[in-house]
Amino acid sequence: DEYPERIYQLEMSRSAILQNTLVSLPTGLGKTLIAAVVMYNYYRWFPTGKVVFCAPTRPLVSQQIHACYKIMGIPEHHTAEI
Repeated sequence: DEYPERIYQLEMSRSAILQNTLVSLPTGLGKTLIAAVVMYNYYRWFPTGKVVFCAPTRPLVSQQIHACYKIMGIPEHHTAEI
């Protein structure tokens, strides 16, 4: 399984969907996946809305766009990098 189910990721995703949440994890433990799950849910619930993801570097923004496409199936043409 390419993305094994990790309970803490599910719990953090659920928390972030329901309330303001700050996710602080070491590198490689799934922050990108959690953000993709949260963005996908808002994408589904508000199809004419916008989700803004801010990061300190362009490569991190590109990584998140790729995760939204590859992991969650958000079409690439529904994303933009500014």
